[in-house]
Amino acid sequence: MQKSDVVSAFYAAVAAGDVPGVLGVLAERLEWTEAAGFPYFSGTWRNPMDVVEKLLIPIGRDWDDFKAAPREILDLGDRVLSLGTYSGISKATGKAMEAPFAHIWRVEDGRITRFDMYTDTKLIADAMQ
Repeated sequence: MQKSDVVSAFYAAVAAGDVPGVLGVLAERLEWTEAAGFPYFSGTWRNPMDVVEKLLIPIGRDWDDFKAAPREILDLGDRVLSLGTYSGISKATGKAMEAPFAHIWRVEDGRITRFDMYTDTKLIADAMQ
């Protein structure tokens, strides 16, 4: 299995709401960093359950039809780069949001060990306010 396949499996699990599938591709030793300014940023998480509790659950609470849709997933040797678009409708405001993203992943032994997110957090915050 290529590293990009592991990343694709993560996106598919998130899209399906498959929490065991999400946890199944995350390494126990993890470094997960959302972009500063992102509504769910709270430093670097080191526990796979933090991804569920601090990101996936709040997104489900705050958004309708939220998607993280990769357009390209590129295997770059020791890293994987995905480029895509976030979209959704804020439950609080009813405003739609669309924001491009770049995700940089590290995968070791078939599991995600690091995630770094880059996006225009203002587009997301504006929809929520």
